[in-house]
Amino acid sequence: MPINPIAQGQSEGFIRLALTAPFLHYLNERGINPQPALDQLGIQTELLSDPTVYLHSELVYGLLNAFSDLADDRYLGLHVGESFDLHGWPPFSQARHSSKTLFEFFARFVRLVPQESSSVRHRLIVDADKATYRITQQQEPVVPPVQVTGFGAAIYVRLLRAVVANSWDPLVVRWESRYINGVPLGYEGVEIGLGADSGMQFSFPVDWLFKSHSSDTTAEPKTAARQEEEITVVAAIRSVLRDKLDEVDLDPPTLARLLGLKPDRLLRALHQQGTTLPREVKRLKVHVAKELLSRESKTISEIGLMLGYSDKSHFTRFFRSQTGVTPTQFQAGRSSEQV
Repeated sequence: MPINPIAQGQSEGFIRLALTAPFLHYLNERGINPQPALDQLGIQTELLSDPTVYLHSELVYGLLNAFSDLADDRYLGLHVGESFDLHGWPPFSQARHSSKTLFEFFARFVRLVPQESSSVRHRLIVDADKATYRITQQQEPVVPPVQVTGFGAAIYVRLLRAVVANSWDPLVVRWESRYINGVPLGYEGVEIGLGADSGMQFSFPVDWLFKSHSSDTTAEPKTAARQEEEITVVAAIRSVLRDKLDEVDLDPPTLARLLGLKPDRLLRALHQQGTTLPREVKRLKVHVAKELLSRESKTISEIGLMLGYSDKSHFTRFFRSQTGVTPTQFQAGRSSEQV
């Protein structure tokens, strides 16, 4: 039975159907016939390229999940989002072209992006030490939006990375959603967390909001494909290690299993980036220690335990050897900077 879409406008809970066209293109490029999924929901192929047509969000979620089943690709949404023409997307290109800082970008973006969908609400939340961009479902979905969430993860990680440019650091970015099964662990080195609701959000240092950026929209930074692949592996290593720094058996085979890689692939990625596993563990311990010491919500002994040091003096010696100051001195220096 054919679906009757809304044309020339939208009502609450509807999504512009043309946003699914990149999925159709992705499947066609790989020789996968999308027609069974379209027929299942009674959607005519030509409607996917009509920018005036909107379809209820539940049907769109079901269609994209069906595309994933056809392609036998659990991360189809993510893969489509990675190949999506971000600079050709009006909300992104218009907001970026007319802004000089990330704050100005989001101020414009949140006004433009609702034109694409009335099923979600976009908000930028600014706290003392972090900013959070939150996308909330207007209604609790019956059909799990797994592929939409994966697509969103790829889009918004790329979006944030493109705007902050040289300030980008995946270790200080956290992405959350209830539907994390559409995103692989450690994706792009970003911390992945299970969210409480059906939407998604990503948080990053509040300082990024006020950094100047270029309005050049030509392209994202170009990197050789192989090198970029190995960078992603190293970033994933850092993400996975973050919650395991108190463990002592972090050898390459153990870590490779956590990442779903073969040990030789892991070692090749480390070698390609001129680093080693012990060096990455040490670097991450310093990063996490500084982050926790800055918050002052835990004692130095507690932070040491979280990083695998049962004795406070051992942690102090390690931290001083890497930074030149003790944890206490680091905290004192941070406090004086905030006065």
